[in-house]
Amino acid sequence: MDQQIREEILAKRSRIPVLGIYIFLAIAVIGFGTFVLKILGSDPAGAWQAFLINFLFWTGIAQAGIVFSCILRITNARWARPLLRVSEGLGSFIPISFILLLVVFAGRDYILPYATEHYHHPKDVWLNMQFVFGRNVIGFIILIIVSMFYLYYSLRQDLGGVGDRLTGLAGWISSGWTGEEERKDIWLKIGKFAPAVILLYAVVFSFFAWDFMMSLDPHWFSTLFGPYYFMASFVAAIGTTIILSIMLRRRLGLEEYLDDNKYHDMGKLLQGFSLFWVYLFFSQLLPIWYANMPEETVFVIKRVKDEPFRSLSWAVLTCCFIFPFVSLIPRTNKIIKPIVVFIASVSLTGFLLEKYVLVAPSYSNTIDIGIVQILITLGFLGAFIMTFLMFMREFPSIPVGDPFFGGKAEVHHTTGDPFYEEQD
Repeated sequence: MDQQIREEILAKRSRIPVLGIYIFLAIAVIGFGTFVLKILGSDPAGAWQAFLINFLFWTGIAQAGIVFSCILRITNARWARPLLRVSEGLGSFIPISFILLLVVFAGRDYILPYATEHYHHPKDVWLNMQFVFGRNVIGFIILIIVSMFYLYYSLRQDLGGVGDRLTGLAGWISSGWTGEEERKDIWLKIGKFAPAVILLYAVVFSFFAWDFMMSLDPHWFSTLFGPYYFMASFVAAIGTTIILSIMLRRRLGLEEYLDDNKYHDMGKLLQGFSLFWVYLFFSQLLPIWYANMPEETVFVIKRVKDEPFRSLSWAVLTCCFIFPFVSLIPRTNKIIKPIVVFIASVSLTGFLLEKYVLVAPSYSNTIDIGIVQILITLGFLGAFIMTFLMFMREFPSIPVGDPFFGGKAEVHHTTGDPFYEEQD
């Protein structure tokens, strides 16, 4: 590890503005204050529905950010190592997500129809409220614990050896550092936690998809709906990583680490996984259209053939697939920062609207997007950005202790265990 680079990256943390954190905190307070005032009023249903949509969207991005980091570690991907910490920073929202999950269950009478209605057998067994609460809460707790262990070791290998100069959470994580031998142990532990995080993510977020979106309709079901949701969150996390890393790059002066090649490759990832997302969409649509079974077609027809949701569905398809796929074909659009930020923002907006299309028609035949829904969405956005900035102000923005980190604008193309490579 280059000590000079580590000192430089640690010094850059103070450039994250405290004022920015307070501004996003104020936005979060306004948004959640609006939500509280609305649910205490005479018509709380709209606020609860907006809350559920935003919970699914922002929680998916937060956890998928950690999953993206795990994938980079498992695949020994050196090319995107400098982006690893930004994607981990998205996961700083996860503790808040757990509280929000409990709030979702507090509003079950307004947003989970099976809490008040009797569904047919055997759906009533799967959707028993105690069973729903147990599998989602316990599953999410296990996922959070494993993810936090992964983040702990990821951060400790960057902070080890400088604990005497750190305070707060960073000081606690770096305390008791025993030396370079511990770095090898951490490398092995990260290699065990990373696949566990990915597997748990697939299971727990499939539960979220089935219980909080698919089952809002008493008859429709799709076993592919779980992967469809967690892959959509993964694509949104790639877009969020692009946007936030470019903003950090400019603010902290990280041009020597986050060069054009990184964004060229991230653009290709966003393009490729957008294609995979539409493949999953078509893989569900095709058998439903072919079988033409009433219990399946009702859900689809309401969203893709009947207004007002048909136009919104086309907007979602355009934002999530058509526009990013076509606009990211030229190389220049991937490396010119304002352009790639714009493309990623359109994609991100599309995935938020996608959650609305999947959830809202189960409650109403009209599009209900007003000032309340917008303020609640801004509240989630404010809380998400606030926790991300707090994370980046506390920890190094670049994973300087990672054995595959190549330094300033360097890309190595070897693969395998770096410790064994050193011995060779």
